[in-house]
Amino acid sequence: MPDFCNKRPKGHQPLIGSRRMRDFGLRKSLYLPLTAFLIFILLICFVRHHHHGSLQKGVREVIDLKPRSINRLQEEFIRVLRRTTMPDRTVILTMVDETLASPGSLLEILLQSFKNGEGTQRLLNHLMIITMDPQAFEYCSSLHPHCIHPSTFPRSFATKTQSNNATPNYNIFTWTRNDVLLEVLRFGYSIIFTDADVLWLRSPLINFNPISEISISCGWGSDGQKNYLHDGGVFYLKANAISFEFFKHWKLAKVLYPNSNYGEESMCVTILRRQDIVKMYGFRIQPVNTTSFGGFCQLNKDMLKTAYTIRANCCDDLTSKVHDLRNVLEDWIHFRNRNSVSGDDSSDKMVLRWPQKCSRRKYKIRTEPGTVSSQVFRKN
Repeated sequence: MPDFCNKRPKGHQPLIGSRRMRDFGLRKSLYLPLTAFLIFILLICFVRHHHHGSLQKGVREVIDLKPRSINRLQEEFIRVLRRTTMPDRTVILTMVDETLASPGSLLEILLQSFKNGEGTQRLLNHLMIITMDPQAFEYCSSLHPHCIHPSTFPRSFATKTQSNNATPNYNIFTWTRNDVLLEVLRFGYSIIFTDADVLWLRSPLINFNPISEISISCGWGSDGQKNYLHDGGVFYLKANAISFEFFKHWKLAKVLYPNSNYGEESMCVTILRRQDIVKMYGFRIQPVNTTSFGGFCQLNKDMLKTAYTIRANCCDDLTSKVHDLRNVLEDWIHFRNRNSVSGDDSSDKMVLRWPQKCSRRKYKIRTEPGTVSSQVFRKN
């Protein structure tokens, strides 16, 4: 039977070119995955190289950072955020445990300073208090309408036993604070954080730069054995992708290096030590004059006239802080009353009665009062 299928026309030549094309197609199919992989690697390198610039150009404004999942307590947390927020989505935040939130404690003095400050009464509506234990929540709720139950952040608060600096577990308290800051940023809210050992004499909002990621006051000191950074206990943190990624990196570093000192660093120390991360994310810092955010570390006779807040830093125990801050508050109320009656600045006639119990003898302050915190940080 004739083989019509294999019969070639007269003069037909083998299709050598088509065979070459098939070989080329086979090689092409093998090279495509490798080419795609190389392009992917190049894209990663490009993104990393231009990460700083792209963030600066594209995400300077506050964005809606969606949480992964929300439980019932976090829903209440969001409701409190919405009730306390300012028109620009900024909340004032502090954190207390039972030692800071009990009769005659620092929380009482903090709230009294808001009520007796210049332009600070209305800011109480924007103050949200994170409580560290049920006792603190119960007492906080008797004084203030915007208190957050500790079980809202169960993982963050699981290892909390003590609080505040000048205690052995300050690192736990600090790390818990940063967890909360990250969560508030996740929901797209900017933060004015205040420590509980701070008096609000005047509204400090004028000191905060809404363009920079953080506005903070820092100064150098020494306790005779090591140098340290002290801060005014108040800072502003802008909610955007840069701040969020900065604190995510901080959290990741804590997980990867659990034995490091990430947890025990204050905000000033972290910014100073992590200049590489600050530059990588374009985390902009607005230094605030140390006179504006005063404290026991740097006293001056014009403090009641010039300071917006006063912190009981350079002090070793809570009892001394409560005693001396109460004196400051009494002097401040007396100072305001005298000015309202006479109309004259009477601060020159007042002698500072504080600190009395907070001993500053072992602290050596390297930064002169009134200097700017930009001496601490390199400008970005």
